[in-house]
Amino acid sequence: MLRTRFLSVAAASLFAWLGPAAPAVSEPPDATVTVTSPVADSVHPVNSSLFVRWRNDTGQEVDVWLTQGDGEGGAQRLFKLASKASSKPETELVAAVPPVPDGADYTVEVTARDTGVRGYSAPFEVGPVPADDPAVGTGSEKGAAPLSWVQAQDGHSPR
Repeated sequence: MLRTRFLSVAAASLFAWLGPAAPAVSEPPDATVTVTSPVADSVHPVNSSLFVRWRNDTGQEVDVWLTQGDGEGGAQRLFKLASKASSKPETELVAAVPPVPDGADYTVEVTARDTGVRGYSAPFEVGPVPADDPAVGTGSEKGAAPLSWVQAQDGHSPR
């Protein structure tokens, strides 16, 4: 009996020394994730590089998804482009565009892992870059030979 009391007193003093349990993870009231790239109306062929850039005020690692739909509740996740990406406030990554059907209603969703705070990119298109697009690359000035999508800057072009 005496031995049990001694252990319970020792255990109680240990818990008092450790302090209370850590608070639950929660985001600040104004925490946001803002996806700034890819930009609206850009075109990205399958298997090309997709540059994703975001601002993350949550301080948490994020998951990055390719989604289809209008974002903000109407988007369907198709492929996880990155898991446990950086928790830094300004981050970017490069991912390959997965094999998905051509279309104009794709977005990138960046979601904080612990709290679910999320942001969506502007809608962009997956498909071939138009050969006659004057905004492709830097060699499309009047009289210049058209560039292939491989020669276009960043592997994509705005429409």
